[in-house]
Amino acid sequence: MKIDASVIDGWLQTIAVDGELDAYTAPQFMDAVMKALDEGLCWVVIDLRKIEYIDSVGLGILIGGSKRAGEKNGDMAVACNRPNVRRVFEVSGTAELLNVVAEYDEAIGILSAERAARSGCETRDPGGQ
Repeated sequence: MKIDASVIDGWLQTIAVDGELDAYTAPQFMDAVMKALDEGLCWVVIDLRKIEYIDSVGLGILIGGSKRAGEKNGDMAVACNRPNVRRVFEVSGTAELLNVVAEYDEAIGILSAERAARSGCETRDPGGQ
């Protein structure tokens, strides 16, 4: 599994995952999500467009991350266009909770709109990555 994390405009953490998100790779993914939230970012886009598989452990990390972002007055969105992976969200009833959409830009748009409607989450200086 490969993970690429970056901050956009000092407020939005993006975490792109490539490969499989399962019990074996979950600790690496959890570290990336928790690091973003521990560093004061509470708006997170998880890009799963290149993921081949997700199991219940990966799903649990997403749910926990979303809850933690919400506690910080932020939110999470998931970009996922693979039918087999999207099915996991639909069957588990987490698609709406996790703001699962097909496209990356759509996920950013959801969080941008929610951020505009609320305040309270810290942001980082764009140079402070």
